[in-house]
Amino acid sequence: MISLAIAGATMTAVTSGKNSQFGLNRTAALALAEGVTETVQKEMLATVANFETFALSGWVTIDGESYPFTITPIGSPQNRVDIDGVTMAVQTYEIASTVEVDTASATVRRVVDLTMTPIFQYMIFFSDDLEILPGPDMTLQGRVHSNADIYVGAGSTLTVDTDYFRSTGEILRRRKNDNSPTGGTVDIKVFEESSFKEMVPGDDSSNSDWLKISNDTWEGTVQSGAHGVKEIASPEIGSIKAYDLVTGEKGHYHENAGLVIIDDAAYDADGNAVSLPAGTISEKTMYDAREGKIITVTEIDIAKLNTSGEFPSNGLLYAYRTDASADQPNGVRLTNGSELAGPLSVVTEDPLYVHGDYNTVNKKGASVMADAVNLLSNAWDDSKSPGSLPNASATQYNVAMVTGNVPTPDGGGNYSGGFENLPRFHERWSGVTATIRGSFIKIFESEIARSPWRYGGDVYTAPRRNWMFDSDLQNIANMPPFTPNAVYFNRVLWDDGLPLPF
Repeated sequence: MISLAIAGATMTAVTSGKNSQFGLNRTAALALAEGVTETVQKEMLATVANFETFALSGWVTIDGESYPFTITPIGSPQNRVDIDGVTMAVQTYEIASTVEVDTASATVRRVVDLTMTPIFQYMIFFSDDLEILPGPDMTLQGRVHSNADIYVGAGSTLTVDTDYFRSTGEILRRRKNDNSPTGGTVDIKVFEESSFKEMVPGDDSSNSDWLKISNDTWEGTVQSGAHGVKEIASPEIGSIKAYDLVTGEKGHYHENAGLVIIDDAAYDADGNAVSLPAGTISEKTMYDAREGKIITVTEIDIAKLNTSGEFPSNGLLYAYRTDASADQPNGVRLTNGSELAGPLSVVTEDPLYVHGDYNTVNKKGASVMADAVNLLSNAWDDSKSPGSLPNASATQYNVAMVTGNVPTPDGGGNYSGGFENLPRFHERWSGVTATIRGSFIKIFESEIARSPWRYGGDVYTAPRRNWMFDSDLQNIANMPPFTPNAVYFNRVLWDDGLPLPF
């Protein structure tokens, strides 16, 4: 009897040990399967944001081991409008992975909504820290989003006239470059009301009562990472490159352009040489005091292009110079663009200069995407030289822009110039108005026009900034050709092996 009891106890211990090990293995398998689906979701996000197509099945490597996944579309794409009135395209997917660890197996399935929002529905979209520190009075209208922190202040008064002022990180009444408190008045609209309440120093996200302060004061307009604001993926600089440096393949915009201009020559979508009327393309030189260089630009006369018979039928013009580099930041310049023959997006991997009124007659959907966007007034005449600063004249630009900057270093250093200097100026604008109707998107660092922001001297003085979100961009039908999308996921369902309810 004693022997039987010992044998029974031994069998129970072995069985218990096996069950315990099985449980550990299944937990490990479940964690790995969850890691696979999370990795696949992130890769889908980056792929779609960069205009590429993802595979519906494959393998993910974790700690040197490969695990399978599948992606299954559910239903058809739908257009939806969020609570802020922004239109988005939504496609539902199931992401699944089954992983085995020894004899244990686990399956994780997540159902997600892949949401694509045309990025020009934001007035301001920054992929990293957003600094807004204007000297003269300034008003912001339209959605303001940062995928990092927002630093805000004013020389006089900054008015945030929008129901959407959000960051995934902090919102601070401080400067990033030296961590000092910011001055001026920052008035922010109360959600869905016509009233404004001030954000005073100290009542920002550094305050331990930030959630209560922000919710009680602005009732939902001002939200930070503490409120659960999610990062929105955006296209990387590779999409505006002429060629991918690794694969040698054309970038997205170069590949799809209806007209390509390289140096002083033009080509159609098939790569055939195109003859344009005399003067449509020319080479000019100008002095860029911020870069401290006399540069060469390929100048494109938009008025002549309009009547050339070669205006890009799909509305996409790609231009670049083969001699542009960080050491010699040559670029592309648009002139005589007050009227466009049709909707137009101009893209270059180089610095871009827009000379004079742009898209002000019979306004169309228009955008520019460049390493740096520079605005020259109607008075510009290439006479600027080292030590001189020509006077600007009032000029209007109706254009959405995607551009880079030279950011303020983390931990402090040279100021980036902030949102107020995202488009770069080169004249004495003091007391003169620069009017912009469009959208301001910063999703990469400048790689060619790399000189840091400087003010005064022979560089520039600030204009009166009459900058507003172009409300026409609320309608997707008015978007410029080839508008990039902000892309993000909403998780609908997650399970570890149970059947899905559809």
